[in-house]
Amino acid sequence: MFNKYKEQLKERLTRRFAPLFLRECIRFISIFPRKDRDEELGALGYLKRAGAGHLFDTYNKKSSTVWTTLFVPSELLFAMGLVPLSVEIAAALFAGLGWSTPALMEAESNDIPTDACTFHRAALGHMLKGYLPKPILNVATSTLCDSNTKTIKICESVTGKESIVLDVPFEKSDVAVKYLARQLEELTKRLENASGRRMDMRSFAEAIERSNRVRELLTAINQMRVNPFSPLEGSSALGFMFPTYLLIGSMRAVEFYSRLCSEIKEKLDAVERNGHDLTNGKQPEKKTRILWLELKPYFKNDFIRRLEKEQNVKIVFEETNHVYWDKMDPENPYESLAKKLISNQYNGPLERRIEVIKMLAKRYKVDGIVAFSSWGCRRNNAAVPTIKRELNREGFPLLSLDGDCIDDNNYMPGQFSTRIEGFLEMLCNRG
Repeated sequence: MFNKYKEQLKERLTRRFAPLFLRECIRFISIFPRKDRDEELGALGYLKRAGAGHLFDTYNKKSSTVWTTLFVPSELLFAMGLVPLSVEIAAALFAGLGWSTPALMEAESNDIPTDACTFHRAALGHMLKGYLPKPILNVATSTLCDSNTKTIKICESVTGKESIVLDVPFEKSDVAVKYLARQLEELTKRLENASGRRMDMRSFAEAIERSNRVRELLTAINQMRVNPFSPLEGSSALGFMFPTYLLIGSMRAVEFYSRLCSEIKEKLDAVERNGHDLTNGKQPEKKTRILWLELKPYFKNDFIRRLEKEQNVKIVFEETNHVYWDKMDPENPYESLAKKLISNQYNGPLERRIEVIKMLAKRYKVDGIVAFSSWGCRRNNAAVPTIKRELNREGFPLLSLDGDCIDDNNYMPGQFSTRIEGFLEMLCNRG
C-alpha cells in the first residue's frame, strides 16, 4: 500500500515539475550550447542557440504555445505572436537527449500501437508523462501521413484543448487553393478565440516576407551546394527541418540562413581565390556523391558523421531541403500558404515526389541514392520499391536503409555498416 502511494506521489511530482525542469535546462543550453569539435560553420552553433531559445519560449510564454504537426504553416502563428511546437520535432529533440525509451514505454502502457511511427508514439509518450508545455490549441495537416490526425486527436482528448485538422488537397487547382485558404482563415479564427489575440494583417504580411527571405536564402545555399567544394555536410543539413518548417516566418530562421549563406559563400570564395577551383584545373578530392532521401536517426549516434568522415562519402543534398514552393504574396497570405502546402512533394501522387528526386539526382550529379526507411513509416516504406524501380531506369542505384529515427533500440550499427559498405563497393565497381 505504501509503495503504491509512493509511486503515485512520484508520478504527480514528475508531471508538475518536469516542464519547469525542462524549461531551465533549455535556458542553460541556449546560453551555453555544446560546440561540436568537427563543426566548421559558426551558423550551426547559432542554430542550436536559436532552437533552444524557441523551445524555451514554448515553456515560458504561457497561453501562447500551439501544438502542431510538421507542415502546419508557422508563418500564421508567428504573425499572431504565438509559439508553434511540432510534436514530431519535439520527439526528435528529446531523442537527442536520450529520453525516447521512457516515452515509448509510456505510450505502449497507454495502448498506443507499437507498430505506429515512433515520432508520434514518442511524442504521445512525452505528452502523457507531462513533459510538453501546455497548449492552447492542437493543429495538424493531412500532409505526409494519417498519424498526424490520430495523434492530434489524442492530444485533444488528453489536454482538453480543441484540435483542428487542415485537409490539404492532393492536386493544385484554383478550387483546391480556395478550399484550403478558407480552412486557414478558419484556423485564424480558432486561434483568436483560444488566445484572445487578433490577427493583424500587417504582421501577417511581415511574417510572409520573412518566409520569402528564408526561401531566397535556402535557394542560394542549395545552388552553392552544387559546387564540390561546398563545406556543408549532410549530417548537419539533415537537421534543417527545424528552421525550415518550424521556425519559418520568424527572425530566428532568417538570421540562421543569412549566417549560413554568408559563411558558405565566404568559404567558396576563399577556395576560388586560392586557385583551388575547377577552372584552374585542380579537382576536389574524389568522393562518392550521395543524395539522401527521408530523415536520419536523431538519437545519439555517429553513423552519418563517420560515413562522411571515414568512408570517402559526401552527402551532396537531402530531399527534405528541396525548395518546392514559389515566392508568396504578402497581400494574399492565405492563398499563398495554401499553394505552398499543396505544392509539397510529399503531398499528392507519388509521381510528383519521384520527379523531384530525379531532378535532384541529376542536378547534384550523384553516384547513388540512400533512402533511410524508418521502421513504422508505412508512407515511405510502401513507396520505396516504386522509387527504386524508377530511379534504376535513370541509372541511379538506390539503397533502402532500414532503421529508426527515434528508437535507439532499433539501431543496429553492424548491419548499417555492412549494407553501406556493400553499396559503396557496388558504386565503386560501377566507376
